[in-house]
Amino acid sequence: MAHLDTDQLVQTILADIQAGQLADEQRKLPAEPVLMERYQVTRYTLRQALKQLSTMGYTYQMHGIGTFVRQQQTNNSIALQHDGGLSEAAARAGLKLATRKATMATITVADADFLPETGQFAQDEELIDIRRFRELDGQPYLLEHSYYLKSIVDAIPEEALYGSLFNYFEQQRDVNVGFIDQLLMSEPLPAIAGEFMKLPAGAPSLVVKDETYLTTGKMLAFSKQYYDYRRARLFMVKKIR
Repeated sequence: MAHLDTDQLVQTILADIQAGQLADEQRKLPAEPVLMERYQVTRYTLRQALKQLSTMGYTYQMHGIGTFVRQQQTNNSIALQHDGGLSEAAARAGLKLATRKATMATITVADADFLPETGQFAQDEELIDIRRFRELDGQPYLLEHSYYLKSIVDAIPEEALYGSLFNYFEQQRDVNVGFIDQLLMSEPLPAIAGEFMKLPAGAPSLVVKDETYLTTGKMLAFSKQYYDYRRARLFMVKKIR
């Protein structure tokens, strides 16, 4: 058997689906034995990958019949329900999310522009303040403003700001991301984001507010992602059964 892990298999299956190489005319995927042979993976790995694809909204299962590709209303959209970072979620949709510019500084809680909904911090507690100006397919898309607790993460290399911060932390032995709470809301666009997006300060903005926690339950970071309302298309799947 080849050694594709679950995440690699998810990306491979999704690429084949998007290329029209996998589903039949009824949008049905081949049976499990066929997929296992095609990708040279175990049944367990295949089922984990199919479960992820279903959670992310790309497929659904009909019990006793098989797995089908969803009729998506998601062209040029990024899934909110995803395992991993936003860059990977964009890539799965055939989009390229890249950081155009990034800044990093150490500040105290007293100087933060915003704080999380939960958690109490001393005013002199140190935070790593990161702002990433991100483009989607070469066009301004969002400003990601994050604060990392310096008591948890002492330093972040500058090169990590231009890649996937999620993957960077996943590779750190002493930092194990457990879960992320997300809140969707609207807010006026900050001036610094408006300048990047060529929009006036105070223009409407879709905001995704994140709170990232370790497997121990301790908070690692909190952030706001300010999206250009003209381009923001995020989707999620609500499962009834």
